[in-house]
Amino acid sequence: MYSPESKYQRRIDAYSGKLEIYTKKSNTIGNYKLLVFFSGAVLAIVLFIYKQFILLAATLVLFIAGFIYLSVIHNRLIKFRNYSQAMLQINTLCLKRVSGKWTSFSDTGEEFENHDHNYSYDLDLFGKGSLFQMINMTTTYSGRQSLANMFLQPLNNEGDIKARQEAVKELAGKLTFRHRLYSNVLMSNKNITLADAETKGRKHLKSLMDTIDKLDEVFIWAKEESELYKSPWFKFFITALPTVTFLTLVLSIFGVIPVYLPVAGYVIQFLLLGYKINYRNRSFELVEKHANTLKVYSSVLKQFENEKFESPCLNNLKDQLKGSSRMPAWKQIEKLTRLWGLIANRYNFLHIVVNVVTLWDFHSMVALEKWKSVSGKYVEKWFSVIGEVEALCSLAVMCHDNPDYVMPKVSEDMKVGIVAEELGHPLLTEGRKCNDIIVDKGQPILLITGSNMSGKSTFLRTVGLSLILSYIGLPVCAKAFSCPIMKVYACMRTSDNLGQSVSSFYAELLRVKMIVEAVDREEKVFFLLDEIFKGTNSADRHTGAKMLINQLDRKGAWGLVSTHDLELADMEKDSEGRIRNYHFKEYYRDNKIYFDYKLRKGVSDTRNAIYLMKMAGVKVE
Repeated sequence: MYSPESKYQRRIDAYSGKLEIYTKKSNTIGNYKLLVFFSGAVLAIVLFIYKQFILLAATLVLFIAGFIYLSVIHNRLIKFRNYSQAMLQINTLCLKRVSGKWTSFSDTGEEFENHDHNYSYDLDLFGKGSLFQMINMTTTYSGRQSLANMFLQPLNNEGDIKARQEAVKELAGKLTFRHRLYSNVLMSNKNITLADAETKGRKHLKSLMDTIDKLDEVFIWAKEESELYKSPWFKFFITALPTVTFLTLVLSIFGVIPVYLPVAGYVIQFLLLGYKINYRNRSFELVEKHANTLKVYSSVLKQFENEKFESPCLNNLKDQLKGSSRMPAWKQIEKLTRLWGLIANRYNFLHIVVNVVTLWDFHSMVALEKWKSVSGKYVEKWFSVIGEVEALCSLAVMCHDNPDYVMPKVSEDMKVGIVAEELGHPLLTEGRKCNDIIVDKGQPILLITGSNMSGKSTFLRTVGLSLILSYIGLPVCAKAFSCPIMKVYACMRTSDNLGQSVSSFYAELLRVKMIVEAVDREEKVFFLLDEIFKGTNSADRHTGAKMLINQLDRKGAWGLVSTHDLELADMEKDSEGRIRNYHFKEYYRDNKIYFDYKLRKGVSDTRNAIYLMKMAGVKVE
C-alpha cells in the first residue's frame, strides 16, 4: 500500500510527463496546421493564376480536409494537455497538504468566521491555520458554502452521521473521481484556480464571490414564467408573420405585388421587436454572463450522475437530480447552454438582419420559456447538490490523506461516554502529542490545571474539534474514539469589541450565558471553558468559576475546564469524584524548560511564570 505522499508524488511524476508529451505534440500539430494552411493557400493561388480550376478545386478540398483533420487532433491534444496540467496542479496541492504545508493555501474561509457561534471561532474551523484551509478542495461558491455549513451545523442523528461516514469513506477511495471533478472546473473556467499563492488566491476567492450573485440571478430567472411566450397563439403568430412577409417579398421580386408591401411587413416586424424588449434583454444578458458557468456545472453534474456509488447518502443526492423530465440533469443544463449559444453574439449587423427577417429574439424566448417550464424550478436544487458533492469530496480528503485516523463510534445513548485512545490535534501535523481521555456520566467534568504553555488550551481544542469531526462524519486523529451526540459550546477566545462597547470580560459572560441557557433548554451540552472569568479579580474568579461548574454539573452538562486556580481542585472531593482533576506539567534541564504535553491525573504542582519571564528577557527582582 502506498502512503498518500508517495501516491501523490507518483501522480505528479506521471502527469508532469503527460503534460510534457501533450505540449510537444500539440505544438507539432499546430505547426503542421500552419504549414497545411499556407501551402494550400500558395498552391491555390498558383493554380488560379494558371487557370487550373479542376486541380484548384481538388486542392482546396484536399487541403481543407487535411486542415480540419489536424484541427480535430490539435483540439484533442490541447484538451489532454489542459487536463494533465489541471491534474498536476491538484496533486501538487495535495502533496503540500500531506506534507504539512497547507497553511500556505490562500482560501482560509475567513468570511465564515463568526465570533458569536457556539464553537467555530474557538476551535479554528475557519481562518489562517484552520480546518477549512486544510481540507477545502471546492471550486464553486455553492461548494464552499456547503462545506462551511457542514462545519457550523453538524449532524445530530446517529443514522445520518453513519450515512455521512459511509459516503466519506467511499469518496476517499475514489481519488480519480474527486480529482476529475476539480479538473473539470479548472479546464472549463480560466478564472478559477486552486492557487496557493497569495495574489492568485485572492483573485480566485473574488471570482467565487462574484459567482454567487450570478447564480442567484440564474435561479430567479429560471423560476420566472411568461404567459406570452408560452401562448400557442403567440408561437403561431411569430411563425406566420415572417412567413407571409417573405412570401410577399418573393412575389414582389417577380412583379406580382408592389414592393412596398414586403417593406411594410419588415417595418412592422422591426417595430414588434421593441415589444417587452427590456424583459428579453435581461434574459439575453444572462447569456453573456453565465454560459461558461453553466458548462462548468453541466460537466460536474455529468461526471457525478455517471459515477456508480454504493453509499445511500450519495445515491440520495443523485435522486435529487431527477426532475419532471427523464433527461439527466446534466443534459438539461447542457441543453440550456446550447440554447444560449444560439442567442449569443447578438451585437452585429448580421444578427440584426436575421432578427428582423425571422423574429429570432421571439423564437429564442419561446425556446427558453419552454426549457424553464420543464427544468427551471430544479436549477437551484441541482446546483445545491453540486455544492454538497464538492463539500463531501473535501471531507473525503481528510479520510484519504490520514489512513491512520479512526472513524469514530457515535451514539445517541449517553451511556456510551467520550472515550479516546491516543487522541491528537489534527491541525498539528508537526510535534503532535496524543493523550487518552474518558468523560462519562460517572466523571462528566474534567478540571485541568497546569502551568503556562503546558498544553491545556490545545487539549481542550483537541477534544472539542474531535467531537465536531465526529458529528460531521469525519475520522478522528486517534487510535480509538467513541462519543455520544452532544452540542458543543466553547468559551475560550473572547476579546474586546470597541464597536459594540463590549469588554472581553462581558463577552465572556455572554458566552457563559449561552452555555447556561442551552443547559436550561435541556440540551445535551459539552462545554469547553478555558481560564474562565480571567477578566476579574482572583477572589471573584474563584467564586464565579466554582458556582458555574457546580451549576453545569447539577444540570447534567459534560465538559472540560482549564484553570490556573488550584483551589478549584477541591471540587473533586466535594463532588464525590464527578469532577476529576487532571494536569499538564513541565520539567527543567540545563536551565531550560521543557513540556511533554502528557495529561496526568491529579493537580499540577509546578509554577513557571517567573521562569518564562526571565526567558523572555524580563528582569525579575
